[in-house]
Amino acid sequence: MQSANHHHNQPRAARIRAAFIAVLLAALAGAFAPRAAAQENAGRFEVGGDYNYVRTNAPPGGCGCINLNGGDGWVSYNLTRSWAVVGQIGAQHASNIGGTSGADLTFTSYLFGGRFSHRIGDRLLPFAQVLLGGAHASGALAPQNSGLGGSGNAFAFTAGGGLDIGLTRRLAIRAVDLDYYLTRFDNGVNQRQNNLKVSAGVIFRF
Repeated sequence: MQSANHHHNQPRAARIRAAFIAVLLAALAGAFAPRAAAQENAGRFEVGGDYNYVRTNAPPGGCGCINLNGGDGWVSYNLTRSWAVVGQIGAQHASNIGGTSGADLTFTSYLFGGRFSHRIGDRLLPFAQVLLGGAHASGALAPQNSGLGGSGNAFAFTAGGGLDIGLTRRLAIRAVDLDYYLTRFDNGVNQRQNNLKVSAGVIFRF
């Protein structure tokens, strides 16, 4: 009886082993298959979060530049393979500016616009985008607090581009996003700040 059962179980064990190997090979094939089609079918929505570095010439006149750090969150909807609409909220802050305790500045922005991207290979997605909307300044160096008598709200505009790198169907990283960042706060001279904004972050696709 034991010999009969042993011979009876051999084909069953072989079938289980063969099925396991087939599933493993299929999983490996899926893992190493080209990603373009999978990423294309990942959905039309993207949600991202970025770290930001902003170099601003907020004080009146020349540069008098200030370094701010912060972040932004954004959501986009892909109209086509190349074009998307984007909404973004961000905030950047600097404290003890010029070595002075209490000399601080915070920018908060609310921007909306469009993005054009062009896929290269399976994973690389360079893009260019233009966003516009409003910004709010707060802190000791904000216009309404610094003796300039201006408003803490102003027009804001960003234009630039960068590179996204796909990791999986649902996940990508924003390797870099470099933007010209214009704000129009009152500064007693030209009501204009020509800022540089550098960002990097993570993207979730749905």
